[in-house]
Amino acid sequence: MITYRKADITDIPQLVHLRLQFLKEIYPTKADISHDTVLTEQLSGYLAEHLPNKDFVNWFAESDNKVVASAGIVFYNQPPLYHNLEGKVAYILNVYTLPLFRRKGIAKILLHKILEEAKQRNTGKVSLHTSNEGRLLYEQLGFVAGDNEMTCQLPRIQ
Repeated sequence: MITYRKADITDIPQLVHLRLQFLKEIYPTKADISHDTVLTEQLSGYLAEHLPNKDFVNWFAESDNKVVASAGIVFYNQPPLYHNLEGKVAYILNVYTLPLFRRKGIAKILLHKILEEAKQRNTGKVSLHTSNEGRLLYEQLGFVAGDNEMTCQLPRIQ
């Protein structure tokens, strides 16, 4: 049986572990395990700050008291727009299900939970990036691919 719960501060090690698994699967050619220690420290610090502030929310799916899937959402504000007068926005990330538990509707339930959180906060816009495998699920939930977003990866300052 799958159960669902919101992550709290005590879940930081599990959140970090799942984030690293997710990143290694999504970006296999960019995964540099020599950075795992620094990444773990950075993620732990981020989560320690943002989980209690509730501007980062994460839901887990568990089977036999073990986390099998995760989905997170970051809440922030931008200057108001005509189509988002309050400027409340959110970004979904870390939607990850362990391979043995995929294709069972778990991610869809997790997404419903974090989208409900966004609705409760009167969030005007929710965005995400997706893999090809996840695209259909997001489209079923009403997400539409944009045609005007561009990104730039800036070099790190040493």
